[in-house]
Amino acid sequence: MRRRKDEEHEAKERMLEEEAKARKAREEEAAALEFEKWKGEFSVDEEGTTENEVQDGNQGLLTNFVDYIKKNKCVPLEDLAAEFKLRTQECINRINSLESMGRLSGVMDDRGKYIYISLEEMQAVADYIKRQGRVSISHLASKSNQFIDLEPKAQFVEEISSMEEISVS
Repeated sequence: MRRRKDEEHEAKERMLEEEAKARKAREEEAAALEFEKWKGEFSVDEEGTTENEVQDGNQGLLTNFVDYIKKNKCVPLEDLAAEFKLRTQECINRINSLESMGRLSGVMDDRGKYIYISLEEMQAVADYIKRQGRVSISHLASKSNQFIDLEPKAQFVEEISSMEEISVS
């Protein structure tokens, strides 16, 4: 009698498992049909570009890239990537390669900004350190604001304001 109850219990469990598998198969089939139904509704109007495609299309991109950084002084990497239609990681790689070539000098901070520091500004910091002798990092950081100008260049500000006037008109 006990064995018969165990067999009946096992049979019920097997039936429940088979029902669950069948239900899962029906749900997956329904999801696949739903996907096929919606798949035709999607279309790709435009695609992004890679760094190589952008370089092929514009030979002066590197010069424009460097000039943009130099004019803005403090550039959020995401804005830089959007400006030149690149991925953020490609901008970081490009900045690193330009620094190794000596075309750019600056600091990339942990908040996703690149701060351009000109050779004259670096020389001013070096001269200050030579004059003072030993300097703590915190003291140097507070004095660096006097040597390093983080504001965009005046020429660039004028270009932006003239572009804004044109867009408003």
